[in-house]
Amino acid sequence: MAWFRKTKTPKPIRPERPRSNVPEGLWVKCEGCKEVIYSRDLDRNLRVCPKCGHHMRIDARTRIALLLDEPEPRELFTGVTPTDPLAFRDTKRYRDRIKTYQQAVGERDAVLVVQGHLDEIPVMVAAMEYRFMGGSMGSVVGEKITRAAERACERRLPLLVISASGGARMQEGVLSLMQMA
Repeated sequence: MAWFRKTKTPKPIRPERPRSNVPEGLWVKCEGCKEVIYSRDLDRNLRVCPKCGHHMRIDARTRIALLLDEPEPRELFTGVTPTDPLAFRDTKRYRDRIKTYQQAVGERDAVLVVQGHLDEIPVMVAAMEYRFMGGSMGSVVGEKITRAAERACERRLPLLVISASGGARMQEGVLSLMQMA
């Protein structure tokens, strides 16, 4: 008998089992060793895999919460928001791209500036948010970091800048390059 005439015996259809009610995000897979880790154990270990020592990404708010004494320090310069001075458009308008990232990440731009205490010492902290357009530096990022530096100098506070940037934001052209000067 030819191979194309052989028939396969059908496999019995198993009834679908109800899924267990495991909450989303309870377990995390390590990118280094592929081990599945309980989320709370990972958080207790400051987002470092207890098996292989791989460091997981930490967003700006989490990093600030780990550093400072206050659970929710006072955020500064929240009124500085991005604009589209060049009316830039590639596959999407820059204005729309900003709104998309704001909704997805939950931040206004790629930097978060707060004032708080680190081991009871008052400090100014500017933390970059990589999830927001790769932490790219636009006019808002430059303005907030400049204001943080000026306020830290006025109040004689140490300034801690946590950089996680992908460079200048091309959608703002020379305006983003000026932030690096």
